[in-house]
Amino acid sequence: MRGPFRALAGAVAAVRTLMDTGSACGAVQQGLPCWRAHNAPAGVAGQWLQQTSGHGVGPPPCVRSLHSTAATGSGSSTIATADQKQRQKQRRQQQQQQAQPSHSRGRSAGSGGGGGRGRVGGSGTIDPPLLTVRIKGADSLGALQQLEAEHGGGFDHIHAAAAFTRAAHLVSSGAAWPLDAHPLLQRLSARLRPLFDDCGTREHANTLWACGKTAYVDAALLDACFARLAAGVADAAPQGLANALYAAALLQAAGYGVDRRQAAQLLSALVEQRQAAKPQALANTLWAAATLQLAVPEHQAALLLCALVAQRQAAKPQDISNTLWAAATLKLAVPEQQAALLLCALVAQQQAAKPQDISNTLWAAATLKLAVPEQQATQLLSALVAQQQAAKPQEISNTLWAAATLKLAVPDQQAAQLLFALVAQRQVATPQALANTLWAAATLQLAVPEHQAAQLLSALVAQRQTAKPQDISNTLWAAATLQLTVPEQQAAQLLSALVAQRQAAKPQDISNTLWAAAKLWGDAMPTDVEAALLRLAAAIDERLVAALNGQEVSNSLWALLQLGLRPAPLTQRLADAAVPLAPAMTPQHLANTALAAAKLGVGGVRLFVALTGAAGRQAPQGFTTQDLCNLAWALAVADQRQLAGAAVALAQRAAAAEVWAQTVAEEHCQLHQVHLWLVDGQRADSGSGSSSSGLAGALTAAQLQQCKEAWEAALQDAAQQHRRTAFERSVFECARRLPGLADCRQEARTPDGAFSVDVAALHAASGLRLAMEADGPTHFLRPGREVGGHTLARNRALSARGCVVVSVPYWEWAKVQRDAGKAAAYLSQAVEDAVARWQQQGESGSGGGSVGGRSGEAAPAA
Repeated sequence: MRGPFRALAGAVAAVRTLMDTGSACGAVQQGLPCWRAHNAPAGVAGQWLQQTSGHGVGPPPCVRSLHSTAATGSGSSTIATADQKQRQKQRRQQQQQQAQPSHSRGRSAGSGGGGGRGRVGGSGTIDPPLLTVRIKGADSLGALQQLEAEHGGGFDHIHAAAAFTRAAHLVSSGAAWPLDAHPLLQRLSARLRPLFDDCGTREHANTLWACGKTAYVDAALLDACFARLAAGVADAAPQGLANALYAAALLQAAGYGVDRRQAAQLLSALVEQRQAAKPQALANTLWAAATLQLAVPEHQAALLLCALVAQRQAAKPQDISNTLWAAATLKLAVPEQQAALLLCALVAQQQAAKPQDISNTLWAAATLKLAVPEQQATQLLSALVAQQQAAKPQEISNTLWAAATLKLAVPDQQAAQLLFALVAQRQVATPQALANTLWAAATLQLAVPEHQAAQLLSALVAQRQTAKPQDISNTLWAAATLQLTVPEQQAAQLLSALVAQRQAAKPQDISNTLWAAAKLWGDAMPTDVEAALLRLAAAIDERLVAALNGQEVSNSLWALLQLGLRPAPLTQRLADAAVPLAPAMTPQHLANTALAAAKLGVGGVRLFVALTGAAGRQAPQGFTTQDLCNLAWALAVADQRQLAGAAVALAQRAAAAEVWAQTVAEEHCQLHQVHLWLVDGQRADSGSGSSSSGLAGALTAAQLQQCKEAWEAALQDAAQQHRRTAFERSVFECARRLPGLADCRQEARTPDGAFSVDVAALHAASGLRLAMEADGPTHFLRPGREVGGHTLARNRALSARGCVVVSVPYWEWAKVQRDAGKAAAYLSQAVEDAVARWQQQGESGSGGGSVGGRSGEAAPAA
């Protein structure tokens, strides 16, 4: 029997020697693949696995964990102090004294309960190094739990840390669920606490790593491990430091917050050892710092980045991807040469890169505004398309977002494949992934099939309660840009969801949403959509308006004008906000703001002085003919007579030969109306027409004639259209039958031929000329039905030509038009009221009203 005993003793000695030298570490270390999202359990463990991102913000990548430096056999820890070794020796001696040997002396106790001769049952002892080997070799969580149940009482610090690590490996490999490991980890935690004095930095780091991988939060244990590790950073290996930071980042999602001072100590220690750190350790450290949102000193980040670039040939695709992702998230300034080297290294390994590696790299490049060579971008896109079936929705979405941000040319076939892959996974896509995909498609001007767009839109609407304001805003913006048809109910649901999250909304979210609504529906929006937009307008408080920039103010006013909405007090707040922002506005924004304010009837003198002053200080070459004409026409619509000189100066800029050659008929109509407005003002000021020159001198005679002809053509076209409207015809027929009116004519001209009147008539009793206007919905602003600015301008022009304006609002006429008697009584009373006002006000009478209309139009009054 001695032969077998000797063989067994020799084997044990060999194992002990092997473990003491540390040469077995490579054999027991295992790769730690990322825990995939589809395996994520519910609850806390599910939360830490979820990936998050921002607008156009990439997700925290599924970091490839460092191989945990598993604890080796008894007494083999290379970083243990002399005192620790002495305590370990004493503990082993105590264990051996307490152990009850079974049968023959020198035989190792078995782990099973079998009845074989010479084997020990469940409570038997086992040689410490062999126990370590068995812990590391446990092929299931059940086997590990059995080892702990049978031999846990004899665990030393190495066994406890090794069991922690093995449980984490099993979870990482997918062999166990994180939550299933928690009961075991709880027992191991209790066993490890009394052994803390024996533990070195390796055991602390490995325990932290295991807790991070399994989302196990024992605050007391974690606090102690981080504190001991931070206190002993001088003895810690780079890999251990990186593992601890990596664990802190994972545990943050599980609700644990690491002491940030301790995290900074670990980071600083790793920077000191960066030359000895592997690429993965460097990458994971940067990833953890970004995930934890640590304030990384610029010089430390630069040193870590340089160290990784120096080892880029040995770095794996995920190391490079995570480094770039972290740099982008931390908003580091990555030198162009270093970025190019990292990109080249990743492209060289494109076949080994996973979809997430490619996606995060492109996202980081876009966020950092790196110059990605077209060839490299094409290679990366092709590599991802080749793996489209394995790509997750967020990876596809971020890739398309990055391509759009970097202005890459995405081949139609590749774009179609990526869109198809994402649509197929739309039910598991986050609202941000859906929104960013639509945004990218719109920005890249992709031809998105209508049914695919509808599917993506429906998927986002279904998740609207969890969508961020930016997701909703970007979705509507994309739908408008792609000219998609958005069902009324879905649009109202999205807008209502945005209203519910108004406190989290950014200024751009609001302005983009208003712009999108204007593009999608104009002033013909469905009732539910209008109601939702008015709720949104009411929810926009002073805080949001104050945070708007010049472009956002301009776009918001323009959008409200297109929608025919003048919600108070939002419009006035926007106009007030535009005054200090005017100097920084572009020519287009100045013109759009002026025109919208004029037609919405908001702003006043301060605003128009600020806008024209800013326009006068900007270089002429920055203005288009449309900018110049819109600005001048806005002054006329708003009746800003004190700025008549500014209107003339703007027209004079447009008259320059090289500029005038670019003008179109619509702009000629605008300038003619400016000319008529100036003439009317000059006549009113002088009391006669002798000094009324208008734009004569600013424009040449030929240019003035060109403008007049364009206006005449527009009047004729409008007259033909209006004669065919049932509303105008019914007003005309009613007026013709009124006994107190004479010479009723439809679409008649004013005496000077400058304007056309819907229904012209002579008031027999007073001899006054009447201008009866059948004013439809476009002449009023909702929700209060205020008279629009272009309608007020029309009324002033007609009054200046001696006409008494009689406005017939569409909603009032709708109440009486079917009853001839009621219609006649209504119109007769409207005429008498208008004549009475005229007589009271004298020859300076006005049709009254507010301000509004369509931006950029110079159509004749209807």
